[in-house]
Amino acid sequence: MSWGTSRMKMKKSMSLMMVLALSTALAACGGGNNANNTAETNTGNATTTNEANTGTNTTTNEPAAEEPAKTDEVVTIKYATWGDKADNGAEMKRIKAFEAAHPNIKVEIDKSMDWPWDEKLAAAAAANKLPDVTWLFNVPLAVGSGWLEDLTPYLEQDPDFSSDKIYGNLSDTGKYNGKQFALPHGLFSWVIVINKDLFAKANIPIPGPNWTLSELEEISKKLTNFNEQQFGIDGAAGMGDVLIPNFNPSLGASTWDGTKYNYTDPAWAEAINWANNFGMKDKSSLQSYTKEQRDKWYGKDISGFNIGKVGMVFDATWSLGWYKDNLKFNWDVLPVPGVNGQKAGLVTDYAGVTKSSQHKKEAVEFLKWMTYSKDGWLNRIKDEAPLASMPLVNDPAVWDAWLNQKFVTPGIKEIVKAIPNGVLETFKYQPGFADFTSKVKDKYNEKFQKGEARPEDVAAELQEQSMKYYNEAMEKINEATK
Repeated sequence: MSWGTSRMKMKKSMSLMMVLALSTALAACGGGNNANNTAETNTGNATTTNEANTGTNTTTNEPAAEEPAKTDEVVTIKYATWGDKADNGAEMKRIKAFEAAHPNIKVEIDKSMDWPWDEKLAAAAAANKLPDVTWLFNVPLAVGSGWLEDLTPYLEQDPDFSSDKIYGNLSDTGKYNGKQFALPHGLFSWVIVINKDLFAKANIPIPGPNWTLSELEEISKKLTNFNEQQFGIDGAAGMGDVLIPNFNPSLGASTWDGTKYNYTDPAWAEAINWANNFGMKDKSSLQSYTKEQRDKWYGKDISGFNIGKVGMVFDATWSLGWYKDNLKFNWDVLPVPGVNGQKAGLVTDYAGVTKSSQHKKEAVEFLKWMTYSKDGWLNRIKDEAPLASMPLVNDPAVWDAWLNQKFVTPGIKEIVKAIPNGVLETFKYQPGFADFTSKVKDKYNEKFQKGEARPEDVAAELQEQSMKYYNEAMEKINEATK
């Protein structure tokens, strides 16, 4: 497709302004260190940045192209991933592009690593068989167990790793006691995916990005036609934790405010009660019906939304590539609705270099390719298209390439604009939170849904237990990072 000169100039200008606005505002989301001097992200107190002002007051220097290392020695490193490892899958494409740019480094996928991820990592560590580079499901566990290399000395020597080239606050979520042990390699957002055809059929205008939870309820009811087994929404029962900052904008994900949890704040109970009452009981929500009913209507384990029988679904941007390839109707996305405010719920994936690696320099180079390398991201966007992960580097060329992928709809561009005011999910980086979730918090979910317990009645227990698990995890991290 050929574009006019004026169109090209306008597009590049808009892309640059968006990238600069995202970088500055995301940096503003970073919180101060906590009482244990752990660098955490106080996403609950994020500050919205004016996109136009940021674009005019900030300049971004593109990093120089990376040069392959000049050496005849070929080093092989092992890489653990739960990504697509097929012969033509995303991971192999990423590896081949990296090896072409770094002919002295070969990357071999460690096929022994699988689920349950943390248990397999622990077993590999006990047998002294950890891979050189690994994805991380629970970063604090890996840090507290002493499995990860401190990346700080390597990053300090790399001019490409700086606040104006990578989102500093997202990197800080992999930093503990001032030392960088992990880096984010994927960035996603929770969204509401909508069936535009069903909206048009019901004469429902598609709401703007600043829509509210009450609008969602109203639209869901209008979309529902029980006689045709058509319903308004699916997945609403899973929105509770994501909605917490929308009920109380001073809180981050999981009620974290930068120094402590706040389960006794009314916002937590309000968000969970809405998800259970509307998601599990309202007749416009598909989850209010039994699995047997759903299987009878649509086929065993078939998604009503995917076959065009549900108007909205709560999902995340990691699914957008699949939707682009498989949905047979017109669709788009909206941000999660607001209540007393509106904040996008963000999710990151992490990777690190193991302390036992015999090839740390090469391992760090591969980690860079996945996380903050301009060339790495440009190759990922080209080779892994459609690449659902939003870029983690502040570079106009990278963002221009990502935004011009075929699956990027107008709604997805609105999601991108919402990132600076977003809050980051705590599960993978917050000390003790994964254990607290699996051993304490999750046991109440079914009880809430069945009406056997109320969030208000267990808030004090969750407050106490969340801080207990956090402090215990921090003790291990403090010892391991001395």
